[in-house]
Amino acid sequence: MSSPTNLTDSISQLRERKGGFRVGQSAPPEAPQPTKLNSSSAERKFATDFFMLFAYGLFAAALIIQLVLLVWLDLF
Repeated sequence: MSSPTNLTDSISQLRERKGGFRVGQSAPPEAPQPTKLNSSSAERKFATDFFMLFAYGLFAAALIIQLVLLVWLDLF
């Protein structure tokens, strides 16, 4: 069985052969920057606002219902 050092060396050699990530490389290769569309980001922000309102509404409803149940159980 090979030691962890030899296994690591063999993995790094395989990556170097395929042109992938090289161990000890100072900077990762630059990825292409995705292009942003103004209309899609505006729609996404609008959709996120509705989702946040829905989530906060559910949270508020849960808190109110729990408080009502606690008060109701204490009184009866």
